[in-house]
Amino acid sequence: MYPITEFPSARNYFFLLVAALTLLFSACASQKTREQRTPDVPRETTTAKTVAQLEQWTIRGKLGVRSPKDNGSANLTWAQNGVQNYRLHLSGPLGAGTTVITGSAGGVSLVRGDEPPVVARSASQLTTQTLGWPLPAAEMFYWVRGLPAPGAKGAERHNAQGQLLSLQQSGWLLRFSDYRQNGPYRLPTRIKAQTNASAGPVQVTLVIKAWEF
Repeated sequence: MYPITEFPSARNYFFLLVAALTLLFSACASQKTREQRTPDVPRETTTAKTVAQLEQWTIRGKLGVRSPKDNGSANLTWAQNGVQNYRLHLSGPLGAGTTVITGSAGGVSLVRGDEPPVVARSASQLTTQTLGWPLPAAEMFYWVRGLPAPGAKGAERHNAQGQLLSLQQSGWLLRFSDYRQNGPYRLPTRIKAQTNASAGPVQVTLVIKAWEF
């Protein structure tokens, strides 16, 4: 004779079904909790953190200026080493030959051709005094990367990728365009800035042709 096989009763089926459903709902709840704890990071936040780490570079491009005292352009080589240390080399008509602006924690100096250096506390003050138009190098350290400088700021506008398109800060209205990939960073290649200086309106255009990190 064959052994008699015992089949689970209806009551046992019921308990097995309840246990399976309990495990299923617990797994779904755990997955939902994990999703709530790790929300998607906005793209602009990730981009800003990456670009904010960039503090050392060499930029090659052109700087154009329109002001009551000057109107022209110059080739620009900008070497930055940390937050406060930089060297801006202007050559061409705007720089009246060659103009070198050097900044450090101790202040800023400007040398034009064979003339003796002129020293001031800020690049904006120094260029206004010697060239007739302000160059806010301290803020440009942030603006050139498509970031607002620390401190008070006015209206700002971003595109769908979180990149800065316009900004009002430190008395300047800035517009950023033509973002391109440079190594691991996506950076603006054209920045237009305008302000109303004591001598009249000033417009500065920076066109970046190459980044070196």
